[in-house]
Amino acid sequence: MKNVMKKVGRTIVAFLPVPACFLLQLGVMLVVEIVLMFPTIMRAISGAVSYDEMMELTYGLVMENIMTIQLVAQTAMFAVFGLWYYLAYGRKKRPETAEKPAGLHIVLLVLMGLILQFGISSVLTLIELMAPKVMENYNELMETMGLGEMSLPVMIAVSVMAPLSEEVLCRGVILRLAERVSPRFWVANVIQALAFGILHGNLVQGIYAFALGLVIGYIYGKYRNIWLCMLLHGAMNLSSYVITPFYMLFPEDNPVPVLIVVFVVSAALFVLCFRPFVARSRGGEGSSC
Repeated sequence: MKNVMKKVGRTIVAFLPVPACFLLQLGVMLVVEIVLMFPTIMRAISGAVSYDEMMELTYGLVMENIMTIQLVAQTAMFAVFGLWYYLAYGRKKRPETAEKPAGLHIVLLVLMGLILQFGISSVLTLIELMAPKVMENYNELMETMGLGEMSLPVMIAVSVMAPLSEEVLCRGVILRLAERVSPRFWVANVIQALAFGILHGNLVQGIYAFALGLVIGYIYGKYRNIWLCMLLHGAMNLSSYVITPFYMLFPEDNPVPVLIVVFVVSAALFVLCFRPFVARSRGGEGSSC
């Protein structure tokens, strides 16, 4: 019983960085919003604008600068959890069981990111076609966050800051905390992948983020190299910008068969690319997974 309670406690501790991250982002975003709103607030205090006008102006100002606010929050997240990871784990020597990636592995990680993007996008598009209401809230959320447009700030937030900040948090900090729960790596991997899904804050992203988290977590467990995780994550996110032109080639009247083919091909290619990572090293040592 004591051992079970200890594992439960360690599991709770492993999840604590998630609400800490939410609170950090909320605090940073509030500070940035107050700075942006300050001139409007002063005008309201002086009586130049009414309370309702102040709220309307404030909402418009925040929405116009939503990506700037998001970038500042992501930077703060990367700074805090990146420092935590570096001080607690980053300076330690990698375990002997950790393998060294070859050049082929790095190329395959980039390809896997592209393939995962195509596979996930085909599934999301199929769901949107067959059950549009399921995707309605998800699409509205993406638009509200400013992720529905293609601009340099959005690309930086999606392709650079998200991989950097989310990897140091989930694979860097949470996975290492979760390894104290059980000597079996898959337990820690499931915990951090679940945390990764929760971190995205919505069901649609949460489901595929969980699956992606299992893959990236495996890569970290095998190589103990956070930069490889960032590379795979970044390659997948960056690949989202080549999806739209690709799908414009599909027939508009009945794209479902093509989407199914894309998913099947993506799954097959992913398995082929992932196989070298599952193989044992030449020296006969197994990975830490």
